[in-house]
Amino acid sequence: MKSLGLKISLIVTLLIAAMVTLVILIVDTKTDGLVTGLTGAEAKTANGAFAATLQSYQDEAHERAQMIASSPDVANAVLEGDTVALKEALTLFGTGMDIVTLVDANGIVLMRKHSEEKGDSQLKQKAIADALSGKSVGTIEKGATTSLSTRGSAPIKDSGGNIIGAVTCGHDLSDTKYIDEIKRTSNCEVTLFDEDTRMSTTLTDAKGERVVGTKASDAVIETVLKQKRDYNTRTELFGSQYDVYYTPLIIDGNVVGMLFAGVNIEETLVAEQKMLTWVITAAVLSGVAVVAFLFLFSMFAVSRPMKKIELFADKIKAGELGISSPSNSSIGVRSADEVGHTARSLEQAYQRLQGYIGEIVKQMEAFSQGDFSADNTYEFFGDFILIGNSIGNITDKLNVTMRKIQNSTVQVADGSKQIADGSQALAQGSTEQAASVEQLSASIAEIAEQTKTNAAMAEKAATLANTIKQNAEKGSAQMDALTGAVHEIDKANHSISKVIKSIEDIAFQTNILALNASVEAARAGQHGKGFAVVAEEVRNLATKSSEAAKDTGALIANSVQKAELGARIADETASSLAEIVAGINESSMIVTEIAKSSEEQSLGITQINKGIDQVAQVVQQNSATAEESAAASEEMSGQSIVLEELIAQFKLRDDGNTRLPSGNGMKNQIAMPGKSVYSDNGDFGKY
Repeated sequence: MKSLGLKISLIVTLLIAAMVTLVILIVDTKTDGLVTGLTGAEAKTANGAFAATLQSYQDEAHERAQMIASSPDVANAVLEGDTVALKEALTLFGTGMDIVTLVDANGIVLMRKHSEEKGDSQLKQKAIADALSGKSVGTIEKGATTSLSTRGSAPIKDSGGNIIGAVTCGHDLSDTKYIDEIKRTSNCEVTLFDEDTRMSTTLTDAKGERVVGTKASDAVIETVLKQKRDYNTRTELFGSQYDVYYTPLIIDGNVVGMLFAGVNIEETLVAEQKMLTWVITAAVLSGVAVVAFLFLFSMFAVSRPMKKIELFADKIKAGELGISSPSNSSIGVRSADEVGHTARSLEQAYQRLQGYIGEIVKQMEAFSQGDFSADNTYEFFGDFILIGNSIGNITDKLNVTMRKIQNSTVQVADGSKQIADGSQALAQGSTEQAASVEQLSASIAEIAEQTKTNAAMAEKAATLANTIKQNAEKGSAQMDALTGAVHEIDKANHSISKVIKSIEDIAFQTNILALNASVEAARAGQHGKGFAVVAEEVRNLATKSSEAAKDTGALIANSVQKAELGARIADETASSLAEIVAGINESSMIVTEIAKSSEEQSLGITQINKGIDQVAQVVQQNSATAEESAAASEEMSGQSIVLEELIAQFKLRDDGNTRLPSGNGMKNQIAMPGKSVYSDNGDFGKY
């Protein structure tokens, strides 16, 4: 078996070697990362300065274009087509600008500073097109005769505010003076790309020539041009290592090129390598010294005391706690360091473990003999408090449980006897109730049959009443017709009376005329005798007619009286028939309702009969269940006696000494996380 000191020395050696290696890696990584971070940040800063410079060029071009466009001399020269004045204006205002172009309202070139050409259209140039539409802009774009250039444009207006032309100014970014100026101020290599091609750069090849016209790498093109994202990395360019930073040049949402800034890190890498070599040497020497010291220290200060502790721990592992046989509890290490403290702590732990195990053995032996009456008074410490509390809780709960079981056993025995007696009485009552229900069912069935007969008779009576009602209504209708006929006769008699009255009046008038005729005949003498005879006969006829009319009137008056009497009798008879019909209608309705009620009553009694049958079945089933319950109660009563005999074997505390969950009399209780030391809601074992 290897010495602990040797193991510690080997482990420490490995740890120190690992730490040295880790330090070297960290130094290498951190140094490289620091260098990369510094140079990368420098490249990014230079790239930002590059972009800011381009923006300042755009602003300068924009301001110069606005200044030229606002000149009255330029506006007059454009209106008059004065090329001499325009050339003077361009010479005066175009200082510092590589590009100055004047166009008319149609976009036709009037004058260029950077070329003698004119007369061509510049409407395809966005800056000029925007100016002719009234916008004043600053941007970067390709020109008709140049590559990428800054452009500032503004509309030229006459005194009335009408656009008569436009002017654009800018810097030709292919000129190396701009790139060289940015390199001088940022101390970085810079490049302006026209799309993916180096248009202007400070980078040179092995011959010292600028690498204009070369292409960017595929990774740069994919990230910057296509994905429109910045790109930074460490790479080799034209034989040298650079930390580089690319950004897309975006104009109006379109990528027209890229900005590049790079820091040459060749000298930095050499310095980094030298520093790394020095750090590695220092780390290795320090590690060797520490390993030698720790090896000697571990051999004398750790290995020997730990060997004694190991032997003592083996004794504890073998279970030699001095409970069944005496055992030495001293390790023999008395140093004041951590090892000595560990030895003394182990000795104390050994002694306490002896007490704890002894107490647990004592309690378990009592439990095995059925004795739960002992109080847990042994004092536990630390996490062993949980064991002490657990033993106390077991004792308390077993006492409470057994006491409740004992009490419940008595209650169960009493209850079982009561249930058995009640079940027997219930079974007997259920049997009698079943017989009563059977008799009631027979009586209900007989009543149901009689109700059905009554319903049938009521239905026949309703049918007969309906027939009588129809006949009465028919007789009433005929009596109404007779009454109408009598009233018509009465009306005719009155009409005849009027005719007789007319006849009497005619007879009276005829008699008067006959009398007058007689008088006139008498006056006429002999000549009027014949006329007098005729007048006399007419008078006699009128008298007879009057008498006959009187006799007829008397007969008609008697007939009218009889007809009026018949009409009154017919009216009274019709009223009586109407009352009879109304009574028959009401009687028919009552009989019909009686028939419906009888039918509903019959249905209800049928439902009652079915319910009685179901109750009879339930009563019979309850009777059988009651008998089974009585038998089960007898069995449970026997089992409760057996349970009482079993509980009597255990020895419990007196009722007054039984500890309840409140913790009275328990020592050193602590609560486990998330749990109570003891919990009983009083329902455990409740009957």
